[in-house]
Amino acid sequence: MAGDPFRAARDLLRDGVGPVCSGAMLLVSRAGRVVLEEAVGFTAFPGLGVPPRPVRPDTVFDFASLTKPLATAAIAMVLAGRGRLDLDARLGDCLPAARGSDKAALRVADLLAHGSGLPAWRPYGADLVRARGEAVAGTAAARRAVLSAILREPLPSPPGTVAIYSDLGYVLLGLAWEHLGGARLDRLFARWIARPLGLRRTFFVPVSRGVAWTPPVPALEFAATERCPTRGRLLQGEVHDDNAFVLGGVAGHAGLFGTAREVWTLLDAMCDAAGTVFDPGVAREFCSLARAVPGSGRTLAFDTPTPGASSAGTRHPAGLVGHLGFTGTSFWLHPETRTAVVLLTNRVHPTRDNVAIHAFRPALHDAVWEGLGI
Repeated sequence: MAGDPFRAARDLLRDGVGPVCSGAMLLVSRAGRVVLEEAVGFTAFPGLGVPPRPVRPDTVFDFASLTKPLATAAIAMVLAGRGRLDLDARLGDCLPAARGSDKAALRVADLLAHGSGLPAWRPYGADLVRARGEAVAGTAAARRAVLSAILREPLPSPPGTVAIYSDLGYVLLGLAWEHLGGARLDRLFARWIARPLGLRRTFFVPVSRGVAWTPPVPALEFAATERCPTRGRLLQGEVHDDNAFVLGGVAGHAGLFGTAREVWTLLDAMCDAAGTVFDPGVAREFCSLARAVPGSGRTLAFDTPTPGASSAGTRHPAGLVGHLGFTGTSFWLHPETRTAVVLLTNRVHPTRDNVAIHAFRPALHDAVWEGLGI
């Protein structure tokens, strides 16, 4: 590997197998061209009830919160680009069920930028499963219960004043897009994003009455996630997030699965000056901090590096946007140079208590930036 600019990054990635995750996929692009694609480890640790398979470039990972930028915000970009969504519109204009609540007046832009004032998270899924059993997941009653609970939540801070990273806000946005688009969120994603971009291994896995649908690819081609405390089993090819599970596997905050190369394809489309899928002006606005609430580093779709404490490391270029996912997934994108770093792991396998990724990610990203000459 003499002369390999990414040797340090490759070595760190391999060293992460075991302490950080059972397997991982790293993809780096520059100027819209893939310059590194490295798969390491296995889809599961041995002895946990599922056969480990080597991670490959087409291994499917649970994206967790990468769903927010890659599906929910991406659909918002499409709607805004087609003139079907005003970012200054109120939630009540997009989601009739919100009318009559204090959430009706929340601005779409504030929800997208995590400035709505909504709390970060609530254990609706685990509570519903404990109360009614797993069969409640994916029912209309479960969706109504979660929506009603969010609409009753007190707002810890006034809208537009402080950033609180909120799964709840993105659940509301996903439901609003379903109303505006006239179809379930997974179908809107397939119609407006996956098919035009040729994404064949990026999808949601719906759940009906507690049972996940048969996914488009065999379950053994998924990286396993957690031995779920709520469901009492190891998850593979089934959404990890409990709230997404009870919402039917399809939600605005979590539920999307896919591969590293297809993450890159989607991100690169957001930098496409030709506007094949995303209007270039809209995409730039979603990358900009112009609509961020005061003191926030969150754009309409992405996060930006926290100075001195970012998973992107310390050597990253200015103008970077990105996002993390609870399962151990992340990406960072530099729109100006069409540079992207996609890291997919299953760090919650077999337990979310493993937080070794916190030190691993910034070190790996610094090695990538060094390899890129940044």
